[in-house]
Amino acid sequence: MGAMWHWITQHWDDDWAKFVEGILLLLLSFVIASLVRRTLRNQLKRPHIDQQVALLISRIVFLAVVLLGVIAFFTRWFGNPTLVFGGFGFLALAFSLAFQDILKNFIAGIFMLLERPFRLGDEITVDNHTGIVENIEMRATTLRTNEGEQVLIPNALVYTGTIINRTRYPTRLFTLTAKVPEGAAVDGLVERLREELLSRPDIAKDPAPHVGLQPAIDGGLTLEVRYWLDYRRNDPLAVQAALGQQIYRMIHASPEKTAARTSRKPAGT
Repeated sequence: MGAMWHWITQHWDDDWAKFVEGILLLLLSFVIASLVRRTLRNQLKRPHIDQQVALLISRIVFLAVVLLGVIAFFTRWFGNPTLVFGGFGFLALAFSLAFQDILKNFIAGIFMLLERPFRLGDEITVDNHTGIVENIEMRATTLRTNEGEQVLIPNALVYTGTIINRTRYPTRLFTLTAKVPEGAAVDGLVERLREELLSRPDIAKDPAPHVGLQPAIDGGLTLEVRYWLDYRRNDPLAVQAALGQQIYRMIHASPEKTAARTSRKPAGT
C-alpha cells in the first residue's frame, strides 16, 4: 500500500511539475510575442511603409508566437507531441464554437487588412456612422467622428455591411446655394460666376463646376453652385466660405443692378 501511494504521489508531482513548466512556457511566449509585436510596429512606422501592412504583419507574428507557446504548453504537460497535435483540432473546434463571435470579428479584421476596402485615415460611412478610420483592432474598427466621438463597430458588421469610402478619390463634389434677392438682375450672372470659378486654382477643372438658377418654393430664385474640390490639398470649409463671399458680392454688385442704382440717383449727387 505504501509503495502504491509513493508511485501515485511521484507521478502526481511529475504531472504538476510538467504543468507548471508548460504554464511558464506559455507565459514566456506571450512576453516574447508582445516584445516582437512592439518591435515590429516601431520598425515599420516609416513613411514608405503602409501602416495597414505593418499592422497585419505584427498581428500575424504575434498570433504565431502565441500559438507556438500553446503547443509547447500542451506538449510539455502531456509529454506526447502526437497526442497534442491529434487533439489540437478538437480544441480548435471547441474554441471556435465557444467564441464564434470573437473569432468571426477577428477573421473579418484580417480580411479587411488583406483586401483593404479602406485605409487608416480614410473617412468612411458604415452602419449609419461616419468618421475617420483610426484603427482596425482584433474585435472592432475604430472611427473618429467630426464631433470628436469615438465609434467602435464590430469588424464582422463592417466587412459584411455597405461601406461608403468618402476619401477614396482625390476630389469630392460640394454644393453651395444662395438666395437671389428680389429685384436683382440675373442676366449674365451665371456665366460670370462660372468664369470666376474656372479661374480659381483650388477648384477642379474636370469635371467643370456647374452654376444654375433654380426656382424657389416662395417663387423667387436660388443660385446653385456645384464644384469639385481636392479636399486633401484644400480646406473645404475655407473654400466654401470664400465662395460664399464671392457669390454674395457678385449678386449684390452685378453690372445691371449697379447701373439701375446709378440711374435712380438724383441730379447733383
